[in-house]
Amino acid sequence: MENMIIVCPFEEKFKILTKLNNLEKKALLDIKFMTKDEYLKNYYFNYDEKTIYYLMKNYNYNIDVAKVYLSNLYIIDEFKNYKNEKLQFLKKLKIELKENQLLYYNYNFKNYLKKRIVKVINYFSLEKYEEKALNYKADLSCKPLVENVVECETIEEEINYVCIKIIQLIEQGVDINKIFLTNVSNDYFYIIEKLFNFYNIPINLDFKDTIFSTKIVADYFKTRKIDDINKDNNLINKSLIEILNSVNELDEDKFKDKIIVDKLKKTYIENKKFKNAVNIKNLYEESFTSDEYVFVIGFNQDSLPKIKKDIEFIDDDCKNEVELYSTSYLNKREKDIVLFLLSRIKNLFLSYKLTSPFSTYYRSSLIDEVNLKIVKPNLDNYQYSNVYNKIRLAEKLDKYYLYGEKDYYLEKLLGYYKIPYKEYSNKFTGIDNDIYLKNLDYPFRLSYTSLNNYCECKFKYYLKNVLKLDTFEETFSSFIGNMFHKMLSLFKKSDFNLELEYKNFLDNRELSLKEKILLIRIKNELIKLIDVLKKQQLLTGYNEEMFEAKAIVPIDKSVAVEFVGYIDKIMFYSNIDDTYFSIVDYKTGFIDTHIEAMKYGLHMQLPIYLYLIHYSKLFSNPIFTGIYYQNILFNYPSWSPKLESESKYFLNGYSTDDFSILSRFDSTCENSELIKSMKYSEDKGFGTYSKLISNDTLYNMLKFTKKHIEERCDEIINGDFSINPKVYALNNVSCTYCPFNDICFMKDDNLIYLEKVDNLDFLGDDE
Repeated sequence: MENMIIVCPFEEKFKILTKLNNLEKKALLDIKFMTKDEYLKNYYFNYDEKTIYYLMKNYNYNIDVAKVYLSNLYIIDEFKNYKNEKLQFLKKLKIELKENQLLYYNYNFKNYLKKRIVKVINYFSLEKYEEKALNYKADLSCKPLVENVVECETIEEEINYVCIKIIQLIEQGVDINKIFLTNVSNDYFYIIEKLFNFYNIPINLDFKDTIFSTKIVADYFKTRKIDDINKDNNLINKSLIEILNSVNELDEDKFKDKIIVDKLKKTYIENKKFKNAVNIKNLYEESFTSDEYVFVIGFNQDSLPKIKKDIEFIDDDCKNEVELYSTSYLNKREKDIVLFLLSRIKNLFLSYKLTSPFSTYYRSSLIDEVNLKIVKPNLDNYQYSNVYNKIRLAEKLDKYYLYGEKDYYLEKLLGYYKIPYKEYSNKFTGIDNDIYLKNLDYPFRLSYTSLNNYCECKFKYYLKNVLKLDTFEETFSSFIGNMFHKMLSLFKKSDFNLELEYKNFLDNRELSLKEKILLIRIKNELIKLIDVLKKQQLLTGYNEEMFEAKAIVPIDKSVAVEFVGYIDKIMFYSNIDDTYFSIVDYKTGFIDTHIEAMKYGLHMQLPIYLYLIHYSKLFSNPIFTGIYYQNILFNYPSWSPKLESESKYFLNGYSTDDFSILSRFDSTCENSELIKSMKYSEDKGFGTYSKLISNDTLYNMLKFTKKHIEERCDEIINGDFSINPKVYALNNVSCTYCPFNDICFMKDDNLIYLEKVDNLDFLGDDE
């Protein structure tokens, strides 16, 4: 054993190490463990992202196609002439990659093997070339299979049978950690989670959630920035950084992005697991001891055995030239493998279903071929789950009232349970606050967007920001918005090249013909916008700017909380003691500058930006000049005269009423060419339509915003997520575009009616 290489699946390694625990450490140190893939990459060759990138960039291959070609190169001998065109193509490709040093060979590995004994464990579905490399052929001889097979009418009946059997095993003293499910396909996950919860049986379901769908990754693709505050603490951030580091040597283009996306989609979030629970195992890669109990579910045709079709890139017509088995041989061997794997399990439970809500199924052909006895599940005596019994009572009542079907157990269940049948309440009943707080990422972060969700409707925040049900999908509109923001953050750099940056940005997206036509107008608007911004820069004395400025304000609460914001643009001027600033937020489409609804926590983007600057450490002594929106993209019809006037690009918002400060920011403020509706004269002062904020109003606004944020923060921490959509000035601002209308079942008495606010006088009343 001291000179052994054990080639086995990853989980089998730990079982073997447990058995070897009593051996001396020296012996253990001389045993080398490898998976089959690790072994083959050392025996033949390996490849990496640079290899895939080369194929994508030079031949424009899809990433999946590139991987298919690479995986088939193992069987190719570059010194052999093949009759088949596919094989000749692969030969040329292998030679090309080898000459470009994109296939990596371990030339010492075969000599290393001469000094070692190779033992293969739990690999049975091997191809001919794999058997050659491992010098191994599986012995599939086994004793006859004599177990009964349980036939269930539905997938739910099958899992119900499994749950009851597991409960009975536990009652007999079987350790729950020695009970396993195998052959669990994705269509079983939901029903397993549901029924196991009803029966209070802990189970570790191997949900495959990729990090690609997370907000952290979506934010990265939006900003191309890593969250530097949390990067060392957040596992998703760590995985993202590792993936980005792995492709550092590749050029920045669409092919690199596709490789990053592919790796992200294959990187999974590690799920938390119960310590004592039923576990799911891979039947093909796991061995089981005599005291373990194994439920093989879904013993259906095309599931066990898994039948292959002759549809691979290397098909049967050309397999006679390479070391691959024919499809017919593989299918025959697959049956032998399944019978062998089942026969070596001492405590075996087999079952299959005939229907699910979406499909019908056939039992496995193996059942008839080896004459296994088919039995029905044991009678369900309804004694293990009150919750499940109530749900089944409701289902039986449905059948009775809708179809006149009277189930045998209906009267018995009605005698035991009183359920709110045909009654419904959409009221949010609360969550376990300890579990909720335990699963938050810390520091817990709030932003304008998440706070606005909460103020529009607390339940919307719960669905969107706690449960994260709103998946990120980039539309053409958001793509264009991101492009404009990107260009506006770069255009003042001395080496800025619009054509190059524009091309690089478009390389990241495949465009339809309609989108390409729209981009002709959009690009012209972008060019005009940049030209206008350069002209506007000549009008201001605030020559310093920050783009996508990140501001963080810590909030003192029972848990670590930070309020975070990214401000599109800050224009500022600094002297020895003070920094005078104006905030500019870019907007597409219609702009509503009325902030009076901030009384109810609505329309608070500009006040929140003020709050971020005043309470963060961006500037040591910030002095307010203005808070503005700036329209950068328009939806006006082509005939509109608004498109011809540069006034459409004017800043639109609120300014200081201190003329001496404002005049430095806007040299034309007497009849402004920079700020919408801004006029000033020495005898009359500011014009009627000038939107101004005094120092007193500014102070009260900051105080109000700070109090509002902290109060809402308390409510969020306390798990207050009731359904309370807002109707402001007879306009439902919460539900109109809410993607969760089909979840909350909002009723009229859930609506909170708010009167329109016409001024900011309420700020002066805040104590």
